[in-house]
Formats: sequence, C-alpha cells, structure tokens
Amino acid sequence: MMIATLKRMQVRARRAGYVWAHGRLTGNGGVFRPHGIDVTVDERADLALRYLLARGRPYEAPEARLIRAHVAPGTDVIELGGCIGIVSATIRDRIGPDARHILVEANPDIAPLALANATGPQPDRTELVQAAVDYSGASHVRFARGHNQHVGHVARGDEDGFDAPAVTLANLAARLPGRFALVSDIEGAETAMIAAEVETLRRCDAVVLEVHPAVYGYGEAGVDAITETLARAGLHRIEREQDVIAYGRALDS
Repeated sequence: MMIATLKRMQVRARRAGYVWAHGRLTGNGGVFRPHGIDVTVDERADLALRYLLARGRPYEAPEARLIRAHVAPGTDVIELGGCIGIVSATIRDRIGPDARHILVEANPDIAPLALANATGPQPDRTELVQAAVDYSGASHVRFARGHNQHVGHVARGDEDGFDAPAVTLANLAARLPGRFALVSDIEGAETAMIAAEVETLRRCDAVVLEVHPAVYGYGEAGVDAITETLARAGLHRIEREQDVIAYGRALDS
C-alpha cells in the first residue's frame, strides 16, 4: 500500500513538473491548442488533463472531427457535458460568433472554465447551465465527480458526490427559437434522454453523440437501441469514429 502511494506521488510530481515546464517554454502557462484553437486549462482542471494537453496527446479528437464535419456553420447548439470546455471551443469555432450555444456542465469546479472556453466574441450568444441531465423527475440529483473531471456523471447507486439541479433536453430546447444541433457526452445518461425526448429531437438537425456501451450493461445492443430511437425522430446514423457517432437528417424529413 505504501509503495503504491509513493508511486502515485511520484507520477503526480512528474506530471506537475512537465506541465510547469510546458508553461515556461511556451510562455503561455495554462493555454493549449488541442484542435488548433486556443483554450485555457488552468489549475481548476485536473492535473491529469493538463498533463495530457501539455504532451500534445489527442483529446476528444473524434468528437471534434465529427462536429466540424456534421454541424453546419450558423447552427444553434446544445452541448451536454461541457467538462473543461475544449469541445465547447471547437463548437464555437465551427458555428461562428452569431449562433447560440447552450452549454451544460454540472461540476461547479470547472463550469466557469467551460464557459470561458466556449464564449466567442459575442458573450451573449453563449449560455452556461450548471446542471445535470436527468429524467427521474427530481429537482436535484446526486452528481459524482468521477476519477477525473472528464468522467463526471449522475451518481450510480450509493456513489458519493454533490447535489446538482436536474435539467432535461426539452427544458434546454425551449430556450432556443428554432432548430438546433445536439452535442452530448454525458457518460451513459444519454439512453434515458433519447428514450424520453423523441419529440424534442425532431427539432434537431444533427447529433454528435458519445456513446458508452460499457455503462449500458448490454454493450452494443444499447447503441443499436439509441440509433433506432433517433431514427424515429428522423435522425439517421452517418458516421462513427470510436465511440462517437454522428447522426443527421435527410433533406425531406
């Protein structure tokens, strides 16, 4: 036990040193360019995430690529699970300064960081909703931070966490005047959302969805069920890269 603890401390010290050295060498401590866009990822984010960015390792590369390929410029976007805002910055870069971007992140530690990275030259076009997507009917739900901020999720069983306001996709879509695109990475909660939101999803022109077969309990059959439900809303699978799937709408649907 003591040896394992010592090794973890050593790993953390090496990572902290690497992140510090990256900041000194670039002169931009806390600023990274994971998808060719400047993002700020400071001490509010986990060291593990900052180390990954400092090393130039891929971060949500499939999600970023599919957003660029399948979300049209000028489209309003609802993003679920903003984390530290790196994908959020990619969304803003893609949709341009005038489109509306509603960003949902439950973790209060990083929600302001996500908002800062999502906000473009017109701050009033970006809205942060600090909440968790949930369909239990409760006003608040327990939210678990996970082993790092990237995998925060609605608590399962007796997991420890904090109480977060609950929100649904229908609640969020009511804030937009027309059609929109959905970008979602909510660590398994997408199954309940999609099952409950067929009517709301009829307003959606594109979906970029990270799926979580290991969480569903029935693997790829859960992904197939999601695809079948989205088809009822007129959204059809276009492309998959790893566990990120893009869905789009036929021109006549």
